[in-house]
This record gives sequence, C-alpha cells and structure tokens, in this order.
Amino acid sequence: MLLEARGMNKRFPGVVALDDVSISVRAGEVHGLVGENGAGKSTLLKIVSGLYSPDDGELVWNGESVSFKGPPDAVKLGIELIPQELDLAFNLSAAENIMMGYYPSRLGRVRWREVNRQAREVAASVRLTADVRRKCANLSPAEQRLVMIARALARNARLLIMDEPTVALTEVEVDALKAVVRDLRRNGVTVIYVSHRLDEVLELTDRVTVMKDGKVISTDPTAGVSKTQLIERIIGRPYGEQFPERQEPQSDQPVLSARNVSGGFVRDVSFDLRPGEILGLAGLVGSGRSEVVRMVFGADLRDEGEIEVDGKPVRIRHPRHAIRHGLSLLPEDRRGQGAIVNMSIAANVSLPTVRRFAMRGTGMIHERAEGRAVRERIGQFNVETPSVRRPLKFLSGGNQQKALIAKWDMSESRVFVFDEPTAGVDVGAKQEIYSRIAKLAQGGAGVIVISSELEEVVGLCHRVLVMREGRCVGELKGDAISEAAILELCYAA
Repeated sequence: MLLEARGMNKRFPGVVALDDVSISVRAGEVHGLVGENGAGKSTLLKIVSGLYSPDDGELVWNGESVSFKGPPDAVKLGIELIPQELDLAFNLSAAENIMMGYYPSRLGRVRWREVNRQAREVAASVRLTADVRRKCANLSPAEQRLVMIARALARNARLLIMDEPTVALTEVEVDALKAVVRDLRRNGVTVIYVSHRLDEVLELTDRVTVMKDGKVISTDPTAGVSKTQLIERIIGRPYGEQFPERQEPQSDQPVLSARNVSGGFVRDVSFDLRPGEILGLAGLVGSGRSEVVRMVFGADLRDEGEIEVDGKPVRIRHPRHAIRHGLSLLPEDRRGQGAIVNMSIAANVSLPTVRRFAMRGTGMIHERAEGRAVRERIGQFNVETPSVRRPLKFLSGGNQQKALIAKWDMSESRVFVFDEPTAGVDVGAKQEIYSRIAKLAQGGAGVIVISSELEEVVGLCHRVLVMREGRCVGELKGDAISEAAILELCYAA
C-alpha cells in the first residue's frame, strides 16, 4: 500500500464530515472515489493533501505514519492535489506554471531557455502539444488541466489526486485526458480519480471506493461492479428511471423568440421557445451555445438581433431588463457569475426578488420574512443546510446548484436558461435537478438547457438545436434526438 487512512474523523460546527473513515490505495493503481456531494470525499482528500488535519485517525505513507502541518509537507512526499477549480497563474506562461518553484538559475538569474526546455519535456509526457511559452489564460480548459498535471510531475509526484478532471471538457478532450491517466499508471504514478461521471470511473479505475454521509460504504475491484450498483450505493436506495417523463408543450405561441442574434463570432441564430417546452442547445465547447443565451439575457452585448417575449418586441441590453421581462439565467460558472459565495444562502436566493422583502421607507430588509420565504423555497429543492444564514460557499456543489435554481424559481420567471445545470453534481442531486426542470416546464415555463453531457440533452429535451462555429447547424425533434445525431451535426464538414 502506498497510502492508508485509518479511522479518520473530522467534525465541523454542526456537521460530521468524516466518521471513522479508512481507505487504502495501492502503489501504481488508479483508485476511483465516488459519492454524493457532501459525502466526505473532499474532506478526506484535503487531509491527505495536508490542507486539513484530522480530529482522529492515522495517515500512513509507504508504511510509515505521517502528519502534515500544511500542503508543502504532502508535496515533499510526492502527494499532489489537482482541484476541480484550476489553480494556475493565468498571466504567466505554461512553462512558468509547470516549473514554478523549481526554476533553474545561475548566479541568481533564472535561465529561461532552460525553464522552457524542461517544461517542454514534462509537457510532452502528458501529451500537452501547446507551445509552453503561451500564457495559461490563452490555453483551452483541457490544456490548462494538463499544465497542472505536468507541474505535479515536475515536482516528482508519486500520488496524483484528480478532482472532477473532465468537467467542462469536450468528448475529444475527455478521451485525451483518459489517455494521459493511462500513461500515468503505466509510468508507475498512482492516481486517486474523483468524478461524478461514473462511466469514466468504471472505464479507468482498478478499484473504486464509495462514500456516503461521511462513511466508506464499499471498496471493490472496478471490474466486479456495475454502474447501477454504484449508483444505488451512492444514493442509498434502488435506482429508478433517471429522467422524468416528458409532457407535450402547452401552446404553439412562443413565450420567447430570438431573431438573427449576432455578436462576437455568433452569427444569425434564431429560435422559438414555447411554454412547457425544454429546448436543448448542444455543441462542442466553444461552439457559441453559451454566448447565444448570454446575449439573449443581456449578459453579453449583441451586435444585431431582436428578442420577443409573448410575441412582443422587448429591449434587453442588461440582465435587469431580462429579469424584468421574466427571464432567468443560471450560468455555467456558478461560483464566478451565478452567485456571491461569501454572502448567505438567504441573500443569494432572494437576490432577484429582494425588493419583495424591503421595509418601506427604510432601505432595509425584513430578514424574518426573507428567511421564512427562502427556507420554504430551498426546502422544496431539498437543499441541506442547518441555517439559511450560512455563507453559500459552505454548501456542497450539488446543494449550491439547487439553491441557485431555487433562487430563480422564487422569481417566478417565464423563461429559465440552465447552462451546464449538473456540472460537478452527484447522481442523486442530478435526478432532483432533472425533476425540477421538468416541473418548471410542466408549470408553463419555457426552459433552455445547455449541457456537455449529451445523455442529459437527449433525456430531457423536446427539441435540440446544434451549434457549430457560432451558427445553428441543425434542429432535432422527438425520436430523431440521439447522441449520434447530435455528434454528427457537431462534426459535420
């Protein structure tokens, strides 16, 4: 065993994050770690990487008991955590990031030619073909993640912890990253692979551990476990139908129409959205699908195009105009653009409707009324929290996402736009989000869903528009919607 965690306990105020957790990782294996958001995975990995200290328990590395005062102690042993949210100096080059802290120098001066040469060697070992002299800000998300893996290898990493490594990557980029993981295993690097994409876990890992409610439920050879068995262990109940039954739209009169929307590299995109309809926008990352809805919502400026709500032209040049006309947008970057994570859950959920709770003539918020309304709304979405006054950042990813959907649900919008609604969300929370999206449509709202997970698009949507290079290149309806048909349009010449 390369790493063993024995009897780990960790408590936070009002929460038992780890309850007598024991796990072992063999040298040279890819070990899957799965579970719902809040199951304790992140807490365990932060202990292993030196970010947290356990309340009880022992950490054993290569047969010897160890304790860490901080992440540098773990790095010295060869333990590297690659988090879901990339930790890079984006204004520096890929080479500077890869060699950070290990710049070759002479007489106190950095030898930049040698920095670039060594960085190229390490980059080649992880199949990073981009010029290492380019700034990280100008690399694709997949290339940025490869830079982080290369940086870990430059520090002689023996154990790589990869947390949701394929979030926001295209299918092609996902396949490339899988190849890198296989290369790491062949070269003797041990990997702990954390992902909510269970197909990836089953394909890549040698063994898989399931956690739930701060406890280890099982550890098994991956070859002996099915996807259904994993899901049932993760959610703690029999696994039923993943997607809710679709109901037909309630009217042919569009609730939202976009005509010849153009801006940036997006050109002449038009569509109608009917009440009760779930419309999918599919395409590769960078195809323009997010840019279109951001222009419709007023979050990005458009050069041309008209927007109609209930058949009437409206002026939307700012998100507040969109909200006023009954539109809502949950953006792909929920932490950076969809929430104020240091503010309370109540403040985030009530943000679009905060005037409803203003005390007349004072400019102050009636906190009791706000809290009551928010508790009722997040209760409908099964958001788990001891208090609505806790900062949003202390919720798990799935609960954050459900809280932000509750925010827009409380605004009683006519049109809901969800960009990557289940990114980084566990299978149990996914089902709840799918059910909520279906209920919004059944209540008469129009819903637009953007997702890189084609299974979601196929399972949820009545119609799908496929984007490529800033243009709409096809429309699929009903039984014609399939993953193969979407990909054919994505890659068509």
